[in-house]
Amino acid sequence: MSIRIRPLHESEWRAFKTFRLGALKEAPGMFATSYEEAAARSAETWQANIAGPCHQVFGLFDGAHLIGITGVFGRDDTAYLVMSFILPAYRRRGLSAMLYQARLDWIRMRREFKRAVTAIRASNEVSQRVCQAFAFTCIGREARTWPDGSIEDELIFELQMDARSDPCQ
Repeated sequence: MSIRIRPLHESEWRAFKTFRLGALKEAPGMFATSYEEAAARSAETWQANIAGPCHQVFGLFDGAHLIGITGVFGRDDTAYLVMSFILPAYRRRGLSAMLYQARLDWIRMRREFKRAVTAIRASNEVSQRVCQAFAFTCIGREARTWPDGSIEDELIFELQMDARSDPCQ
């Protein structure tokens, strides 16, 4: 197993789109976005969502095979960790830590973010444990209707970063 993680490039938008749509179909209740909403996006939107000054999507690869994705999107002084998904055959190998480390490294390199935030469905205990292993703390919970139609709390986790300046606008 030669697993590695790296930023995706705009030219890889088709692979990203296919993978993301597959994740939304397989786990419709784990993401804030519905399959239908994502499927309706234009090619330009998929391309723009991969990378920019305040955001980056990462691909987790086994050789050349895309096995996971994750992203970070910044607004003002906050970086939001989003859309993590690893193919079921690759779970329970500690690979989620690679997703967190890549995003936190990216955030720290930009120096404009004062905090990182992620939201996790209350029943997703595995994601909560990984999040807490990276020193995130739960700062709140909100009732939410998920794209699969179920109602369950969403837990909000935060990690305070070192003092930063010049936030992305």
